[in-house]
Amino acid sequence: MRRLTVVFTGLLITGLLFSSESYANQAAPEPDIHALASSPQWLTTKVYIEGEPDTDVKANYPGVVGISMWDPQRNRYEFFYTDTGRSKYADGGGGYFLVTGDKQTHILVPDVGPTRTIVRRLEKLDSSEFTYSREVPRDMVSTNPPVRIYVVHAPYTGPMKTVMSN
Repeated sequence: MRRLTVVFTGLLITGLLFSSESYANQAAPEPDIHALASSPQWLTTKVYIEGEPDTDVKANYPGVVGISMWDPQRNRYEFFYTDTGRSKYADGGGGYFLVTGDKQTHILVPDVGPTRTIVRRLEKLDSSEFTYSREVPRDMVSTNPPVRIYVVHAPYTGPMKTVMSN
């Protein structure tokens, strides 16, 4: 019995001394939807194809490039052209958005336009970066095979001020 007590005491002391060391993987921080409100405007800074993160292909995907505004309180979004600041709302560039409960999927539901729902995978969202990915035809040409593009945004600090239509 005494030997058992000594063994358990030794295990307890060992556990206390080395309890701060963990071999478990740290969980990656989950995207916070309210990070979209950390900047009044977001600018597309890069677009790249899966597997080619060093090649910026923004010129091939002008439909996903621009300034965007997000209102997490109302779940509203709107997109704007970077050169003029004009809204893309009339062309389907505005409406409602939601993020799924697992914070992995970002869904857009435009108010107008031919597209009714756009589903995007949320890659990163914090106060300094908003990145999503989605499958589209290569170079946005409908007859081309699909590729996964990654669209990277940063808070916009330029002179253009935009205002949401709704």
